[in-house]
Formats: sequence, C-alpha cells, structure tokens
Amino acid sequence: MKLYSSITVTVIFIAFLFLVTACSKRQIIYLPVVEDYLFAQNYDKKNLRVGVIAGPYGDMFMEAIMPPLERMGYTAVLIHYNDFTSPNFALAHHEIDLNIFQHYIYLGNFKFENDMALSAISEIPTVSMGIYSNKYRSVSEFNRGITVSVPDDFTNLARALIVLEDASIIKLSPFIDKSKATIDDIVSNPFQIRIVPIEARRLADSLGIYDVSVINGNYAVSNGLKLSEALYNEVLAENYVNVIAVRTEDISAPFVRDIINVLHSDEYKQIIINPDGKFADFQRPRSFVDRLKRRQVE
Repeated sequence: MKLYSSITVTVIFIAFLFLVTACSKRQIIYLPVVEDYLFAQNYDKKNLRVGVIAGPYGDMFMEAIMPPLERMGYTAVLIHYNDFTSPNFALAHHEIDLNIFQHYIYLGNFKFENDMALSAISEIPTVSMGIYSNKYRSVSEFNRGITVSVPDDFTNLARALIVLEDASIIKLSPFIDKSKATIDDIVSNPFQIRIVPIEARRLADSLGIYDVSVINGNYAVSNGLKLSEALYNEVLAENYVNVIAVRTEDISAPFVRDIINVLHSDEYKQIIINPDGKFADFQRPRSFVDRLKRRQVE
C-alpha cells in the first residue's frame, strides 16, 4: 500500500508540474494580429501626419497640396515642433509620415550625423533668408561694431554667413566649402560686426536686442516680417531650396506617389503663382520655373 501511495503522489506531482509549466507558457504566447501581415511598402496610408515648424509651410501643405489629396480620400493633421531637430527624429521614429520644413543641406547633414534613412521626395517653393533690422534702413547705414544675430545650428549659420557675404558685409575665405563656413572663416569684416549665434526661432524677437538679424524665411513670415522689409534677401542656391522628406522605406508608398503628382499639377502651381496669394514671393524651385516656361512656349 505504501508503494502504491508513493507512486500516486509522484504521478500527481509530475502532473502538477506539467500544468504549471503549460500555464506559464500560455502566459507568454502572443497570437499574431492583422497588422503583423501588412507590409509597410504595400500599406495604402490615407491618414497623414505632417511635421512642420513655425512658418508658412504648414499652410502651403494644407492650402495648396491637401485639397487634391482630400479628393483622393486622404486626411491630414499638422504636428507642430519648436525646433529644427524634432521633425526629423519624429519622422525616423514613425511618429509622423512626412515633414516639410528643411532644405537639402540640412537634411543631408542631419541624416548623416544621426544615421537616419530619410529621403527628399520633392522641392517646394521656399522663403529666402533675409537680413532685417529695426534700427537701419539699408546696409550702407551700418555703423562699425554693430551686433548681428544669426542661427546657431551648423548649416544655417553657414548659410547666414554666405548671406552676409553676398550683401558685402563680410568676406569668407575663398579656400573653404562655404556650406560649412564658421565665424572663424571670416577673412574680412570692414564693419567690425559682432556675430551672435542664437536659436533660429528666437531671431525675429532678437531684433529688439541686436542691431541686425539674419532670419530664416519661415521664422520671418511667422513673426509678421515682410520679405520687402528685408535689407537684403538671399538668392537661394539650389541646395538651400526646401524639400518634403519621408522615410526612405516609404519612398515608393502610394501616398508619396500621390503627393508628387499633386506637386506637378496645374492646380498646385496656380495657387503658388497667384500674385495675390501668400506664396507669390516665395522663390520657386528651378524645375518648377522650367515647367512653367515650357508650358508658356507650348
């Protein structure tokens, strides 16, 4: 009897261990869901999250690009950021689907430095950087030793220095890549200006502190400054034209294809070139101008 009792206890104990193990395994089993079978490149996204910063490009997307997209069944929401870095991190981390705020050089440097797979899909009309002042009405009035605020991020600082050189305020070394210029590359400073790098979003407000400011176009417009009020307006080099960026993995996605088709449409171009519209003074991409010229010849 004792032998049978021992065997019975042993069997019950083994069964108990099996049940416990089985239950434990069931606790970590996760059944697949529908999303597991959807590949990103085949997913027809219709609800777009668009990253923007202060300025006119969110308006451009909603007023000039979005109407045709709505007729295709798309919806969109603008996600606003306060700095240049956040929209690219958000894009890379799938928090948004595209962004519209930056030029080629900024995008190229940013994705290289942060190892991000982001790609430009198209150029857009762009507001030029400008030299503004509440104190002076022209560059010829500058006094020696004035203070000039400029953007403090690497690419736009270089860009501001190029603008100051083009306006004959400073001269940069001819032996450098000017897209990477720093304050140390100034070889001639006849006005003896003092350059003060600050956050780009604070440049317009800094006009009350500094004599002159070199302001990114988006921040100038968002702060109520007019391009016609600038002492000098940048003539954009090709690499400083703004672009729409997406994740490289989405480069062939249907929503990207549809956005590109809109940007090539007559409806979009007519909104941009409307002389009474808010985008009339924007510098247009070379390809945009070339297409208009070809159509006029035809």
